[in-house]
Amino acid sequence: MVRMIAALLTSMLLVHQVQAQGAAPTVLHDSGRSVPFSPLVAQLVAGDEAESVLQGLSFPFGTSLQPKVLERDGVQVLDPTWLTQPLAIVAAEDLSMRWLQFNRDTLLQLGAVVLVVQAQNAQGFKQLQELVQPIGIAPEVSPWLAERLHAAGAGVYPVLVHTDGRAYQVLFQISAGEVQ
Repeated sequence: MVRMIAALLTSMLLVHQVQAQGAAPTVLHDSGRSVPFSPLVAQLVAGDEAESVLQGLSFPFGTSLQPKVLERDGVQVLDPTWLTQPLAIVAAEDLSMRWLQFNRDTLLQLGAVVLVVQAQNAQGFKQLQELVQPIGIAPEVSPWLAERLHAAGAGVYPVLVHTDGRAYQVLFQISAGEVQ
């Protein structure tokens, strides 16, 4: 299992490195409903196996999202048919760390995965990993998610995208399986 995860992550990171060098990936098929691979990886990678995430990941990595307050909770950002579980979108910085500490139990109850959109170094990524264990965590280095959030007027982090496709920062109103 660990070898399979390491192979998947290595492939994903090689694609990222090629993209970072300016080469565009070859699209074999795009139904228009394609989604990033990161949430799936976050489900597979947890605990000690997460060390393989850091092998080959280039630091720093960043995002166009900003550490700000979401102007309106509940804004639709993603197609809910894409989501099998909530996504917590964070960065390896102070605001996200405090938000994760405050909301960790809710995220755990919801079965969320954590996507890290920005980290200056491996130590920052590891701090997030330790803070959220046993919640799955993965780097999100593609611009796809940030583009969707910006297009919906929600270009901020930290934020939770619930299975209804809506973005929230205030999680006390959310319980497992439903938004109140």
